[in-house]
Amino acid sequence: MTNDYSLFSVENLRVAYPQRRGQSGWAVDGVSLTLQPGEKLGLVGESGCGKSTLGRAAMRLLPDSTLIEGRVGFEGESVFEMNASRLRRFRGEAVALIFQDPMTRLDPLMTVGEHCIETLQAHRPNLNRQLAKKRAIEILEAVKIPASRWSQFPHEFSGGMRQRVAIALALLLDPKLIVADEPTTSLDVTVAAQIM
Repeated sequence: MTNDYSLFSVENLRVAYPQRRGQSGWAVDGVSLTLQPGEKLGLVGESGCGKSTLGRAAMRLLPDSTLIEGRVGFEGESVFEMNASRLRRFRGEAVALIFQDPMTRLDPLMTVGEHCIETLQAHRPNLNRQLAKKRAIEILEAVKIPASRWSQFPHEFSGGMRQRVAIALALLLDPKLIVADEPTTSLDVTVAAQIM
């Protein structure tokens, strides 16, 4: 299944979390998939079947104690072989992850605006603050967060609005791939349809 021209590929991925007495059970067992630029893929399954684990494994966000076999590739490069610097660029500039719980991504002590500026300046240090704010407001408004909410903290938003902020943060850097773990569960049907 190796395809160096694919945007993203998973080959025979197996993931096991350590359990008592050295026993392991495979949370993900033998998953393979390939995505080309412009393609969309939805994983469907019952709760606990490994969908979130697959997404976190693909982004290298699982604990070091996790047993992982197989290959995850992005534009022909092995994600599991990326050094820390390359992995940092991969996880924001190339691929973005939207967690099911937006508070996984949001610092309660930072305003929405500070989250946006920090994200942009971490990955685009040459972008001045004024242009960063302009870009951030465009993206926030695209997900129906008005510019007037720029200086507010996450606790001042409803659950659905926090999720839209998390989606905006993922979109800020215009990633080539978005890995979304149930990104619309806290959104009303109309807003979910607009965002998707």
